[in-house]
Amino acid sequence: MATLDVRPRLIDALSVLRDRVDAARFPLPLRGAARARRNRDELLAQLDDYVIPRLRSPKAPLLAVIGGSTGAGKSTLVNSLVGRRVSEAGVLRPTTRTPVLVCHPEDVHWFSGPRVLPQLTRVWVPEQDDGGSGEGEYPCAAPSYGSYGRGGRGAEAAEAAGEHGLGGGHGSGGGRGLGGGGETGGAGALTVRIEADSALPSGVALLDAPDIDSLVARNRELAAELICAADVWVLVTTAARYADAVPWHLLRTAKEYDVTLVTVLDRVPHQIATDISGRYAELLQRAGLGHVPRFTIPELPESAGGGSGLLPATAVAALRDWLERHAKDPVARAAAAERTAAGVISSLRSRLPALAGA
Repeated sequence: MATLDVRPRLIDALSVLRDRVDAARFPLPLRGAARARRNRDELLAQLDDYVIPRLRSPKAPLLAVIGGSTGAGKSTLVNSLVGRRVSEAGVLRPTTRTPVLVCHPEDVHWFSGPRVLPQLTRVWVPEQDDGGSGEGEYPCAAPSYGSYGRGGRGAEAAEAAGEHGLGGGHGSGGGRGLGGGGETGGAGALTVRIEADSALPSGVALLDAPDIDSLVARNRELAAELICAADVWVLVTTAARYADAVPWHLLRTAKEYDVTLVTVLDRVPHQIATDISGRYAELLQRAGLGHVPRFTIPELPESAGGGSGLLPATAVAALRDWLERHAKDPVARAAAAERTAAGVISSLRSRLPALAGA
């Protein structure tokens, strides 16, 4: 029986599980206690931010999170898919600090409330009629929906970045470790900026996440957390960094959870496009990810983030077609969401025994 077909019973069971995980405490300074606290926080994050909200709202639009390493071109990709500059892109790194969510105007209600990512304060920008970026267009802060007081969300991905010398550590319980600094909707509050644009089809939303290997630990943790709250993981890497450890940690995590995954190989020089694309495909095949949709974007002057920050429509046409097909086809949309939800739920079988043992 399909996962979403039994959602009333699943929601009840997962709600009980969520409360038991939340009640787990590891107060003694013993070996492995910090890891147990991080695992607990990651489980709570996925249950609260993704699994339970998705089961309760099976008809909600797909949330596609654009994630990847520093300088991979995530913001430029989002801008190009929308057709206007909605997210800051440039040569200064890390660029993306406040996540930006873009959706069709008819879908704003799905994301303006606390259904997903309730710990993030909403800052919304009305639909732009003049093709402007929306920046400085009188954004209005929606009510803050509070914080869970947990730490280390997306712990595995964030820890991988830390292990490779990419910034400070993350919280290990007793506070989320994500507050303070950056753009906020209040003292210590984290925000997500919501943009409405009819250029995107109804049924799918794009979220431009911070760099997964950001030098700022808060950004790194938030990026991992956002990716784990997605229906579709769109992982962006470049011709120069496609073999780096951090993107491959995310790819292995996606395989482990059996989520709906899309990969984008960005900034590929024309003269070596065939060679680089073939090598990347071979690596994916060896990792058991050969079936994953893979899109290649050539290196273009616009890739540097200068000017309008928009790639030619032809450069992103294939990815846009894939997103539109899943947005407009109810069967495809349901299948993508169900696969990710089922994969995360299935992963609990291997993740919970370690937590219970601790």
